[in-house]
Amino acid sequence: MSGEIFQPLENLELVDLSKSNPLLCYLCNEQYDDPCILACFHSFCAQCLRGRCTDSRMTCPLCGAVTTLKDGASLPAADLLLKFMVESSLDERAQCANCDNETEHMYFCNTCNQPLCTVCREVTHQAKMFSAHDIVLLSKRTKDIHKKCSLHGEPYIMFSSEKKIMLCIKCFRDMRVESRTHCVDMETAYNQSCKKLDQSVQTIRDLQKSASESIGSLKGLVEEVKINRDREAAAVSAMYDAMMEKINKTKTDLLEEVDKQFQEKEGQLKAQLHTLMTLLPTLHVHFMTSAAFSSSANRFEFLDLAYVMMGRLKAITRQPHPLHPLQTSIIDTDFKGQFARNLEPLLFSRPGLSSLSNASLPIQREGRNTPVIYKMNSAGSSSRRSNNNGLKVKFIDAKGPFADYCKEFETVHKDLLVKCEKLKIRVQELQRDLTLRRCLTRNDDVSTIRCNIEEIDKHLANHYSNIDNKQSTLQEHWEDSLQRIGNEQELYQAQLQDITRLQHECQHLNTIMKQLSSFVLSITAVTERIDPK
Repeated sequence: MSGEIFQPLENLELVDLSKSNPLLCYLCNEQYDDPCILACFHSFCAQCLRGRCTDSRMTCPLCGAVTTLKDGASLPAADLLLKFMVESSLDERAQCANCDNETEHMYFCNTCNQPLCTVCREVTHQAKMFSAHDIVLLSKRTKDIHKKCSLHGEPYIMFSSEKKIMLCIKCFRDMRVESRTHCVDMETAYNQSCKKLDQSVQTIRDLQKSASESIGSLKGLVEEVKINRDREAAAVSAMYDAMMEKINKTKTDLLEEVDKQFQEKEGQLKAQLHTLMTLLPTLHVHFMTSAAFSSSANRFEFLDLAYVMMGRLKAITRQPHPLHPLQTSIIDTDFKGQFARNLEPLLFSRPGLSSLSNASLPIQREGRNTPVIYKMNSAGSSSRRSNNNGLKVKFIDAKGPFADYCKEFETVHKDLLVKCEKLKIRVQELQRDLTLRRCLTRNDDVSTIRCNIEEIDKHLANHYSNIDNKQSTLQEHWEDSLQRIGNEQELYQAQLQDITRLQHECQHLNTIMKQLSSFVLSITAVTERIDPK
């Protein structure tokens, strides 16, 4: 199983670390064999890490951290502590070298370098030749084997707190005089090291507790994300269904409006067409009659019936004839505006009275000392602000004093709005940590948030003061604008009156020309009759 991930990283959260064996490799799930430690402090068997080195860099199979190896090395440094723990665990389960039995108390012969049971220790090592053998308890074998200096073969008697090494008498004698002041006896060094180790272990214990709390908080966040994902997906689906229902209903109404306009325009145009089609035969008959009368009648007959003919023709021309289309061919339902108006309540709905009341009420939680959570409906306030300001800015000219003031206002206000929204998010997260997730919060974080709030409050006060100081200047601009608007309205009304007067004069001239044209036609016909060319 070497080199294979036995417990993938994504499943580590399901492992109960309190019940797991710390002496098992995560890759092969077997007891460590020649363990090596990476820069991320994860240890693996040397055989499991073999072949994973690339360009003197090795990626941790567990967390993905990269470890840079020494030049020419294919494996990271050996984990001596873990190796010691593995060997100690093996020694505690060792079998007797003579009879292969295990007893409650096992011994070890440092001279023979073999484990012995209680019986073999009494039987085999009672001979005179074994009297000089060094026999100790198996559990103390590792401790006793390290009592002598590997360099001089003398027992250790001192410990250097400067170099963190044990010293025999010869090592102590060979040291510099100034370094001897850092040497203490083995018992004192052992007691001091135990205290320091206890402090380090306490630090690790605190870190473990904080990590466990953070894991619980992160698991809670993961669940919150899942719940919010489902809630948002449901809201999106509901919004989509509501929009599709509105769109389909609006589509049906608009198609009915299209058919209605089509029928009205088609009926009016066909009626006008029918009127003109029935007028053509009448005009053709009278045109032919006039031509035949002019060519066949003599002077007396012409003068007798010419005015009758002219009266009839004049009566025909004076009748109202729909020569110009009474309707256009355009069918306009303003479908874009209709769709926008019907979808606007869904997309830009303002929170109702119930949501406003809920936003101001705290959520009571169990416990006397548990703080309460206040819901901050920032989305509703921001939507109201953006809607109101957006509607007002639409009617402001791109140039002018007030437009310049609005640009300056928006520049400062947007920056303050963004900072305020970020603070809202931080305060909400702080409230969740204290109440829902039961996490500890540092006083520095609370002080930082309060300082930020006070800073934004000062900026808002300055912003309000600057805006208030510009009221007098804007008031003059508004008074000038009102006078200018009044003058423009008067000029506009005068222009409309001029156009209306010209329209009346033009209509009067048109009436006169219609009356004169009939006389001109009759005089022309008489002239041609009298003096034909």
